[in-house]
Amino acid sequence: KFSAQRSRWWLVEKGWREDMEAFAGLGLVATEIFRYNRQNFAFDQDQRFNRDELRFKMQVERFRLFRQDIRDLVELTVQKMDLYHMVGALFIRMISIYYSEGFFAEPPPTFLQVAYYLSQACALVYLLMAIWLSMHASIKSHSYATRLLTRFVRLPIPGCSELNLLNARYADFEGQGGQMLRVPFWRGDNRWEERTSKV
Repeated sequence: KFSAQRSRWWLVEKGWREDMEAFAGLGLVATEIFRYNRQNFAFDQDQRFNRDELRFKMQVERFRLFRQDIRDLVELTVQKMDLYHMVGALFIRMISIYYSEGFFAEPPPTFLQVAYYLSQACALVYLLMAIWLSMHASIKSHSYATRLLTRFVRLPIPGCSELNLLNARYADFEGQGGQMLRVPFWRGDNRWEERTSKV
């Protein structure tokens, strides 16, 4: 009777051991799957961070090119207006020399002198207007470029909330639910839920 009871306990204990070994095996498999998925999550989040960082850098570089184009166009106008300004100033200098020192070795008839000095006076007025308009165009192009650069083509530097969405936390992994114990290569869906707002 004692040996029958003992053999029954032995069978029960043997069944219990087999169940425990099965549970332990399942626990080890679940632990390995969890570790694999956590490493996979970390790798994917690192790749996502690199992708988004590159996207931000490319966006900033693209707007730098836009800003450089605006500066180049403005510089073209300013250089042209500076050339007009310099040439007009040189012509005004020559007209002032002709007025003060004179141009003739012997005086011509009076009607020619009147026509000559009248044309010089008209040239002086037109050159003063040209210098004034060239200065105005240069200043206007500078102010318009400043307006474009400060209002329309600002560098798209990401803010704190956008940068906060880039970082990955293991708390995000723990919020994935069933994806934490997803068996690799069994289902094709390997997408992680991403944060959409600051946490």
